[in-house]
Amino acid sequence: MVYVEGSAQNQRRTSPGRLRLTIVIVNYESWPETDRLAGMLLAEPEAVSGTCEVVVVDNASRGSIPAGLADPRPGLRLIVRPDNGGFAAGVNAGWRSSSAGWFLILNPDVEIRAGFLARVLDRLDALDARGTHRPGIVGFGLKNPDGTPQGSVGAFPTLARSIREQFIPRPRRKYRPAWHVGAGPVDWVTGACMLVDAALIAAAGGMDEDFFLYHEEVAFCRVARSLGWRVEFDPSLEVIHRHPLQNRPISPKMRVVTRHSKLLYFRKHLPGWQFHALAAFVSLESAVRGAWSSRLGRCEEAWAWRVIAGIVGRLRRGDSVRGGEVRELAGSLSGSPRMAGPHDPQSHPARKPRKAHRSGGTPLGR
Repeated sequence: MVYVEGSAQNQRRTSPGRLRLTIVIVNYESWPETDRLAGMLLAEPEAVSGTCEVVVVDNASRGSIPAGLADPRPGLRLIVRPDNGGFAAGVNAGWRSSSAGWFLILNPDVEIRAGFLARVLDRLDALDARGTHRPGIVGFGLKNPDGTPQGSVGAFPTLARSIREQFIPRPRRKYRPAWHVGAGPVDWVTGACMLVDAALIAAAGGMDEDFFLYHEEVAFCRVARSLGWRVEFDPSLEVIHRHPLQNRPISPKMRVVTRHSKLLYFRKHLPGWQFHALAAFVSLESAVRGAWSSRLGRCEEAWAWRVIAGIVGRLRRGDSVRGGEVRELAGSLSGSPRMAGPHDPQSHPARKPRKAHRSGGTPLGR
């Protein structure tokens, strides 16, 4: 059944008593993968019986909705958002629509094996048995398509760690090596496969929608810890994650998004001096790498660094630069084959565009 976010039909559903778990899949321009994953989940006996349900939240994708998602099916709901507000906004829409006690957040590019939901419910039984000592967030193990372990756990960012990461190969910067992480308490787990207690989401007021993409799960885990909830890692239950960001080249648009997310995390969750130091570093980086990109004729890269410099300036002044606006700023790179002159309105990348670019979002892939 297709619902429009905010409609009367999409208000929080009352559970008949047997619904225990809602699986939330946030989709943007990933219909084939989302359709495949939803089909795998709906084939599980726990979805057929009504113990689990699948909620697909679409962030204003273009193109036709696959018949398998648009047609009414037991255990499936599709929520269509009017705009692409980012990953956190999609997760929150799924959470607000359900009264389940637990939520499992999955990326569209995740692949499960038969019996997956039964094993998740077994974990819920064990977690609920711990009472007030249960964690609020649990991350499961991720594997690459070739079967090798994939990083999914990290330490909370600090200025020193962020500087040190610049000398580490990108696939290992954000996550701790999988072989180095055992079961138990951790700082944060990736949003690609995250089990969350509904009581925690309610206490936190949902994920922070100021983030468009990336670092929102880090911020969410930090808020959980500040509220007295534990964050744990359970590698004994695994899924395959096909396209993690750390294994893919970074486009200029994605660089705008990731720089904003990290700066925003520092401004919200770390001492002011660490944020300002990072902002100064990113400002210098923007000037140097932007000039080099321009010299090489890489206009889109040069424009991206100008956009990033504008975001840095606004955040340092205390302005609000929210996820939706970052999407529009990243989308403005599509019109940057030429470099704007100083009197061209486009030469002020920090200025909020007058017209929203519905197609200016970034496909999800954590």
